[in-house]
Amino acid sequence: MEMEIFAKLAGKMGIGSAKLIRKAEEYGRLSQVKCMALNKVTPTSEAVICLDLAASYMKMPLDKEYAIKLSGITKKLYLSNLKAMECLMGLERHLGLSELGVQYGCMEAVGVATQILERYKKSLPSAQQQDLDLSKPLFTTTALYSACRCLKIQVDQKLAASSGAKKAVFGRLSVQFQSFGQDICKEPTTTMAQKKIAPKKMAQKKAPKRLEPMENLEVVEEDCLPSSVKQQKKEDKAEEGKTEIGQNYEEWKRKILENALKSNAEKCDS
Repeated sequence: MEMEIFAKLAGKMGIGSAKLIRKAEEYGRLSQVKCMALNKVTPTSEAVICLDLAASYMKMPLDKEYAIKLSGITKKLYLSNLKAMECLMGLERHLGLSELGVQYGCMEAVGVATQILERYKKSLPSAQQQDLDLSKPLFTTTALYSACRCLKIQVDQKLAASSGAKKAVFGRLSVQFQSFGQDICKEPTTTMAQKKIAPKKMAQKKAPKRLEPMENLEVVEEDCLPSSVKQQKKEDKAEEGKTEIGQNYEEWKRKILENALKSNAEKCDS
């Protein structure tokens, strides 16, 4: 591939960064070594894809639709070759679950998706667990998609397409992941929706009436007592009341007698 083609196509695509063009040329040389097996790739389409990959790497904007038009191949073939070159040259960037959740607007499903991947890994033999890379798009996108289905969250179908896998492969894995997801969603403590609702319920509760320390203690003690003990306590209080009345009467009677005897004694002395 002639390197002059990159500068020419970059000008048509509105790319003025010399650094980006050099990165695209680097990808072009790498593709000559690692992407020889690709079919239906023309020098022009390959150069455009390299510029696309360089723009993605440097996080610079690119008109994807115009790039596809300039490549001279169909959109489906362009995206397929882009994905293949990305993989063959080791340039694919794996989005984590949180990044996917933000991108597709389903952050509330990330927690369940994480647990799905954990349970899937545990379900495999130990030998397979060691070589398993759950950060690959096939696993992350399928787990998030399955979590959304279990939580009944509507999600863009592009999420499934972003896995890069065939529909049959994605479908089989999705069925398996959904079985894990359904079990997770049945557990109240792990349901994301319930986690969001719980704090609201707590906030709606009115604060209890403030009691003085001794009053509060007495109420707590009363509530903790069984009904039989509560009844006995009431009877004891009633008896205490009667005793107090009886004691007051006896005291009054004693004072009356004392006063009468004192009065008689004074009369006798006189």
